[in-house]
Amino acid sequence: MSLNTSPNSAGGKGTLYPLWALAGFLYGAMLAVGSGQVMWTSVLPILLLTLLLDLFPIRLISGDEFAAGLIGFLALLIGFGLYTALLGVFISSLSNEARQSGFRLRAFDPVRWIARVGIYTLSTCGAALALQGLHEIWPGASLYVQAAVAALAFKAVKVPMAAGLRKVLTGTSVLAGIRGRLRETLVPILLCIAVIPHFLSHVLEEDSVYELAYTGLFLFFILYFSNVYLREVTGWRRTYERFSQLFESRLSSDLEGHGMRTGAIADCLADRLSYPREKKRVLVQTAIQHDVGKSALPAYLFNKRGALSLSEEDEYRSHSEKGAEIIFTLTEDERTARWVRHHHERWDGRGFPDGLKGKDIPYESRLLALCSRMDHLLRREADDEALCEQVRKLSGRELDPELASVVTIHFVHWLREQLFRQGLAGAAADDLAATRIEPGIYGSSTAAFLPDKEEHDEEAGDYVGRSIQMKFASDGLLYGGEEPALEPELIRMARRAEAEQKSFYELLTHEGRTYEAHFYPGHGEVSIVFTDITPAYLARQQLRDETRLAYREVILALSEGKVQLCRNVEEVQSHLGQPLAGLTVAARTDIARSRDLAASFMPQENPKRLMQVKLAVSEAATNLLKHALGGEVTVFAQGSLLQVLVRDEGSGIALHELPKTFVASGYSSKRSLGRGFSVMYASANRIFVYTDSKGTQLLLEFEGREGAAQPTEQSQHIPTTVEA
Repeated sequence: MSLNTSPNSAGGKGTLYPLWALAGFLYGAMLAVGSGQVMWTSVLPILLLTLLLDLFPIRLISGDEFAAGLIGFLALLIGFGLYTALLGVFISSLSNEARQSGFRLRAFDPVRWIARVGIYTLSTCGAALALQGLHEIWPGASLYVQAAVAALAFKAVKVPMAAGLRKVLTGTSVLAGIRGRLRETLVPILLCIAVIPHFLSHVLEEDSVYELAYTGLFLFFILYFSNVYLREVTGWRRTYERFSQLFESRLSSDLEGHGMRTGAIADCLADRLSYPREKKRVLVQTAIQHDVGKSALPAYLFNKRGALSLSEEDEYRSHSEKGAEIIFTLTEDERTARWVRHHHERWDGRGFPDGLKGKDIPYESRLLALCSRMDHLLRREADDEALCEQVRKLSGRELDPELASVVTIHFVHWLREQLFRQGLAGAAADDLAATRIEPGIYGSSTAAFLPDKEEHDEEAGDYVGRSIQMKFASDGLLYGGEEPALEPELIRMARRAEAEQKSFYELLTHEGRTYEAHFYPGHGEVSIVFTDITPAYLARQQLRDETRLAYREVILALSEGKVQLCRNVEEVQSHLGQPLAGLTVAARTDIARSRDLAASFMPQENPKRLMQVKLAVSEAATNLLKHALGGEVTVFAQGSLLQVLVRDEGSGIALHELPKTFVASGYSSKRSLGRGFSVMYASANRIFVYTDSKGTQLLLEFEGREGAAQPTEQSQHIPTTVEA
């Protein structure tokens, strides 16, 4: 058992570590010598074995560690009596604490050490009493029977005492995870039965060196294979965490780390909720990846200022279904895919995608919902009492009341400590107000939960046209409408607002004009506010065009005409010549394929030029995978020019980042073209760039294609999505 009190709880007492150790050792040695039962030539090998087994514990599937030093001090108990066994207990506790403190003096926690010594001592005394009773009932009991009785008695005392201490430290129920813990006691009990009798029979015959080597080798293989398995499991978890970090950082800085924190919270809650320990690993991995479906959505949904429109929120809601498909593809596990699909269902039935209610929602999905919500609340609320109050308000509405009831002030405080210890603590209290909460959680609007961006919308005042109010009545008719062509769409959305009893808005276009329609259900009818926002839309578009034009001039000047920022996709396409070949970039192996493809259409007699083409295309393809999770590379020819078009559907590049790539050598940011842009800039003769929230197109032009080999029919594979 790992007694996870805070390493800092000892304060300056950690400096007393040598005194604690020396006093305890001398006390245990005096007890052992005074008993008159010590044969040091036999005892010392067992003490050494105890020390080694505790320094290199066996990892169990649940993630706990089994320090097999139990074998050592129970062997001392059976072979040499209680006092000698207590010396083994002291050494075992000392080595355990040394390992947990990372062999650092300042991290030593005397409270944790004393607690372990106390539990082990009382448990060993219980085993001694059980052995005494066995000798009275069955004087000639074999070593195998004695080992079984001692191990069972030791665990019978230790398990409830450890559970009681865990209750004091973390508030976890005494019965939390008791079935899994009892099952895991079989491992040490069986090891004791298998190892102790064989070990003692040879030690008492003064063959201790041979037996120490034999037993050590036997336990080494057990430890080795358990650690190999756990390393593989840990490797999979780290893979999930890295993938989670990758797509979260691509979408929004506010999402970054959400998956890892949710997994850590699920790990803590699983024990508190008596969740089956053999299933906990799968639950934690699923919690880390519960939002993987967001990787299939456009990044602008997570960076938009203000509320999402109806169609945007529908697209956002699809992430749970997309996530279930991805999880099933990766794991072929229908169970975990179902957990992910329903993790946005609500207890009151107002969730998505299927509107499940109450206990119709899978238990694990309800648990994932609580973990995800806890992460957002921990980052928003610095006060534990206020956080618990928020959970109570959500209980019975969004969250399962039974699960929500475990979130107490004591538990929240302990949870913050665990996240801090793992380096996963959320934002500081003064930054919490800026944290984004997922859309649709509280029912109607998401505006209050979305972050501000550097770019601000225009003031509405002079930038909106005429606004009218309409009504969709209970008779199914729309009153006050002045755009007959839009009436069917307005009626359809009004029916949805009435059915869901939820307010929302949507953008509509008709004959070159843009309208914003807000729907407000109530009292058997739906009120509709219909506003012509064409002036604001055109003004915003004009502002964007003017901003892009300003950046275009700056970039042209800084690059001395070598780099041109295009106004639209069509401008990039207008520069393209004859298509030669292309491929899709979806994996790292495609980077080499793309650079070789481009180089194959250049004269082979100029190795320097070939190297420049390969370097530039390689950097561009690398950026596809790093910033946009893939895209396409297509090769064109225009006279003596070789043109390479690199296209992705990522979140785009912030315009203010582009000039810095020329001014600052090696400049890079998460959303820029990266340090590799300097390589492209130095290698290509000309570069055309177009970028927006739906993706980026980068056209590299290289002179010197005269005399290059012409493409064959087999090499001409042009992606069908190159055109805008």
